[in-house]
Amino acid sequence: MRIIIVLLAAVLSYLIAGAVHEMGHVVVGLLSGWKFYLLVVGPVGIRRNENDKISVYLEKNPALWGGVGGTFPKTESPDNIKVWSKILLGGPVASIIMGCAFLPFGILTLNALLLMLGFMPIGMGIACLLPLKTGITYTDGARWRRLHGEGQVKAEEIALFKMAINDILKKDMSQIEYTDFEPLLHAELPAIKYYGYYYSYMFYKSRNDEENVQKTLGLMDSIKKNVPKIVIDDCTEKQ
Repeated sequence: MRIIIVLLAAVLSYLIAGAVHEMGHVVVGLLSGWKFYLLVVGPVGIRRNENDKISVYLEKNPALWGGVGGTFPKTESPDNIKVWSKILLGGPVASIIMGCAFLPFGILTLNALLLMLGFMPIGMGIACLLPLKTGITYTDGARWRRLHGEGQVKAEEIALFKMAINDILKKDMSQIEYTDFEPLLHAELPAIKYYGYYYSYMFYKSRNDEENVQKTLGLMDSIKKNVPKIVIDDCTEKQ
């Protein structure tokens, strides 16, 4: 029975820590004047729908249950990249603050839940700040570092940001310049390159360029085996 209680406490701690982490991203975005878009914790999601209304829904994709939080800019501005840089750090910082708040009480009381609420978010925050590669893209810290880097890695992060906003606003790809996503086509990570091919496919499709549409579909298929399923499913759903 005690083992079950500890496991339930661990799950609860993880969900709470994940919620705080994602809210960190969201709060920084809101304080910067951006609009709320999405928050997913476990199977529960809150999102802004096509009618600009906030609704609660059941997230069916288990890959997102670890937590997702997002906002988007109200207007196009060169400063949006600077805001995005701050948003990337918002989650890890919120995690560490939460852990530091709970940990002293956990140590004093030796309460398992309080200890988990201390150690778990601190570990989560530190892990997300480390410049590491994940199965899909990179950690928050790695993306922040890439965004403040130079050359190809910086260009990739800016392109990913631009296209993510384009997806949220559901802009027609005919309004997008090829150079907006071109850096993704030269990415080393297959998942990012796949997104580049996907946007290239949509770009040519919006211009009725059937020859390049078929060519791009072939390129997508050629690297599919090295791309995480969540990325492939995401691109499929967007079409």
